[in-house]
Amino acid sequence: MSVEMEMHIDGIPELRSRLDQLDEAMKEHVHYGLAFEGEKIANVARALCPVKTGYLRSTIFGKIEDWILKVGASAHYAGYVEFGTRYMEARRFLSRAVELRMQSLVKAVHRAISWAIREASG
Repeated sequence: MSVEMEMHIDGIPELRSRLDQLDEAMKEHVHYGLAFEGEKIANVARALCPVKTGYLRSTIFGKIEDWILKVGASAHYAGYVEFGTRYMEARRFLSRAVELRMQSLVKAVHRAISWAIREASG
């Protein structure tokens, strides 16, 4: 069992349609900002991840798929560690990393969009 987190934000379909109307340079900046923050989130998750052999930590990833930032771990037991079982307490390394970096993620997307607006108007 692997674990993967997907973030859905209200208004994304409307935002996506508006972003589709902007130029490719802005899209690249938003994509870069998401990818950059995704790697930062993955790094925080690696730091928070409990370690016995290091395998779980080595499977942590952050990737962009069609305007969606996905952060997860592909180890078959990642879900058990993240959410716990009746035998062990949850060790929230992924969701905690997202919580810690959420403000930076929002700022990165805001900066990219602001840049595009400035470039388009100036």
